This record gives sequence, C-alpha cells and structure tokens, in this order.
Amino acid sequence: MSSIAHAGAPRYGSRMETPEEIRVRWRYLRDLLIEQLGRFESGSIQMRHEDTNVSTDAIWVLKQSIQDFDALITESEDKDAERPSRGEALR
Repeated sequence: MSSIAHAGAPRYGSRMETPEEIRVRWRYLRDLLIEQLGRFESGSIQMRHEDTNVSTDAIWVLKQSIQDFDALITESEDKDAERPSRGEALR
C-alpha cells in the first residue's frame, strides 16, 4: 500500500462537492498518481500485456492524465477567482 493511501483518503459523503473540495481531492489523487508514476519510471513496478512490458505506455498515460487534470483544476481556480465572493455579491 502506498504511503499516501495509508495516510488515509479524504472522506466525502453523498452531498455535492464544492469546487474547493474537488481541488483538494484532486491534489490527493494527483499525489497518488505521481507516486505510481515514480514506481513505473524506476522499474519497481511494470505493467505487462501478453508478455510485453507496456510500462512506457502506462507512464505516458499517467503523465498525460496528470497534465489534463492540472489544467482543469487551474481553469476552475481561475473561474473562482473571477467570481465575486458571497459577501461582495450581497452588497
């Protein structure tokens, strides 16, 4: 079990998550992905399909997924920064 997973994942109920909660969850999942990526890159784990090492493909997919989600989170943060806060909207 990874050291990050062992520390415990944030708990979420069935309610709708706020953008900030989604970003917190992403940061946690991102750390897990980066940990897995490091294992693939070091060779400590390999992914095989029909006796072929497909770790290179797995590394590419992990890196691309991290970049894609980072872009989504950045976009979400930018949108939140542009919105007036609740206090400002009520004035």
